[in-house]
Amino acid sequence: MPIARIMKALIAAIAIGMSVYHLTIAFIGAPQQLFFRSTHLLFALVLVFLMYPSFRKKAAGGIRDDAGGVLGAGQDTPIASWWDWILIALSAVTIGYVWINHDHLLTRFVFVDDPTQIELILGGIFTLIVLEGTRRIIGLALPVTAIVFLGYAFFVANTRPEQIIEIMFLTTEGIFGSTLGVSAAYVIMFVLFGAFMERTGIGRLFMDFALSLTGHTAGGPGKVAVVSSSLFGTVSGSAVANVLVDGPITIP
Repeated sequence: MPIARIMKALIAAIAIGMSVYHLTIAFIGAPQQLFFRSTHLLFALVLVFLMYPSFRKKAAGGIRDDAGGVLGAGQDTPIASWWDWILIALSAVTIGYVWINHDHLLTRFVFVDDPTQIELILGGIFTLIVLEGTRRIIGLALPVTAIVFLGYAFFVANTRPEQIIEIMFLTTEGIFGSTLGVSAAYVIMFVLFGAFMERTGIGRLFMDFALSLTGHTAGGPGKVAVVSSSLFGTVSGSAVANVLVDGPITIP
């Protein structure tokens, strides 16, 4: 079996597992936030390092997708290198520490109970992993901004490195903060809903209806975008899901 096909199956399996996990949590209720958010982030980091590898290799002959096209023929196919697998393993180890020591982390007093040496090492590694994952998707802008603020905390606010790592890794005020909580609890559900709307053709229905109303008028493309987005907004209040469904068609 070609390596590209194996990677595609692995990425699909992890994405399906992430979707099932969040749908289950939405049905039964979320566990404690530190555990829930760290699990969400682990899924995301694994997918990032598999889909945005350090080196992109050519697939031999390509593989056919669901729409009848060929993936990998003459274009880069995400094939993880040894470095990507190391980052995935480190992500699992660092977040696994949070899982295993979950009860201890909930009862410890921040800035009172000193973090252990292993917690400082894992926290530093984990922060670098998150910065690297962000760089691969967005580019340097956001990681550099984060590094600037970390530098401000260290050089201007005179915060000790141990305190920075502690707040970033061992609490829900740093990486596992409210922003990640919104992503884990709400954003991903609307993104899944948007993907469902797109794959079932409902998104295309909204587009066709808007096109029939305004496509023939002056400024038609802009009006189509407004009408179709408004229609989608009647069933989803998420801007992310709206862009996911309408964006690929109206934005270009």
